[in-house]
Amino acid sequence: MLILLYIFKWHMQFIYFFIKLFTRQKQQVFFLSRQFNELPLNYKYIIDELKRQKSDIKIKVICKKVGSELNETIRDTNKASKANLVIFKLLKQFKSSFNYYISLYKQMYLIAKSTVVIIDGYNVPVSMLKHKKNTTVIQIWHALAAIKKFGYQTIGYADGINPKIAKILKMHKNYDYVISGSDEMKKYFAEAFNVPIEKVTSIGTPYIDDLLKNEDEEIEKAYKKHPELKNKINIMYSPTFRRDGRDYIQDVINNVDLDKYNLIITYHSKDEKKNNELSDKTLNCSDIPYKILMRMVDYIITDYSALSIEASIVRTKILLYICDVEQYTRENGINIDLYKELPKYTSTDIKDLLKVIDDNNYDTQILENFRKKYASNLTGTSTKLITEIILKNIEKKQEIDLEEMEARYNNKDRKEQFENVTKI
Repeated sequence: MLILLYIFKWHMQFIYFFIKLFTRQKQQVFFLSRQFNELPLNYKYIIDELKRQKSDIKIKVICKKVGSELNETIRDTNKASKANLVIFKLLKQFKSSFNYYISLYKQMYLIAKSTVVIIDGYNVPVSMLKHKKNTTVIQIWHALAAIKKFGYQTIGYADGINPKIAKILKMHKNYDYVISGSDEMKKYFAEAFNVPIEKVTSIGTPYIDDLLKNEDEEIEKAYKKHPELKNKINIMYSPTFRRDGRDYIQDVINNVDLDKYNLIITYHSKDEKKNNELSDKTLNCSDIPYKILMRMVDYIITDYSALSIEASIVRTKILLYICDVEQYTRENGINIDLYKELPKYTSTDIKDLLKVIDDNNYDTQILENFRKKYASNLTGTSTKLITEIILKNIEKKQEIDLEEMEARYNNKDRKEQFENVTKI
């Protein structure tokens, strides 16, 4: 398998050399995602702001997901030497694999032509290839935080990155800026991307700006679709993705009093399970946008997911069900002590968490402390600050002082202005 990756790498480097040679770089911003097939919200907000500030700016976008089977095979250390397995997977997904391969040529061309490249995950041509001197790469990770370890942090773990593959594909190389949601997460992002911490800035992402918006109108529309959400206390269970498929959904269903509470189950985007596998008494609210649904429920039960950060921003009460914490720590690794961060609301026993709901005595100050610690910029300025970084790098006229930018959103008056953001 490794020799196939070396051949692929040399092949890409050879082609890219000539693409760079015959492509003129322009003041262009290239948004590239392999996490989504549609324009992600972070990109949409930045593009809108770029156009508002500089109407003539050139923008290009490619959003193309990688097949999950191939992606998992490449990640798997135990399969790293089985070239026949990789070839089988490629043939099995021939159409999607071929389309993605063709897409890589277009990506290389647009990278060579652009001054600023923005990504939201690992991208093969961005990290593996050597770019023109004036190319700036900004990593806006698709999750707000790194509660669970990822990237280079997972080397040595059972579910982690294969270090040989990481070296061949130069995973997470060539980043000039890494955007973090909080000061607390800086060190973990630096470790995960294997970059100096000075390249990580906690100015936050556009998604945080979006979560701070008033959504009264959208919430009212959702209630009209699902009036049953007004009748009971609403609980949402959202387990993080585990490669072996365990999710403990049945544990939750079996213990929640479905006559007393509404229970909504949501899945990670990598999980292909269908809602019809659930109990008939659980609610299917898949037609409600996630950011709206988070505001409508009273409690969110999750585990090692960055969803807890998102929920805290809109001040929805969080409960952490971590019944497999020892196994998960051993297989993947965790960055923070969840018992310390959310005391009283973290447990290996679902009954303890449901008792919190029954007792109805949630300490919102614990949630508020968690919110402020893991979402540093709650002033609604993240999109503008990222846009500032982009425009300054396009013009190449001014050096960017990341500490000064962070100090700007720490302005006391600005913070107080946004302190009245409350949960609907």
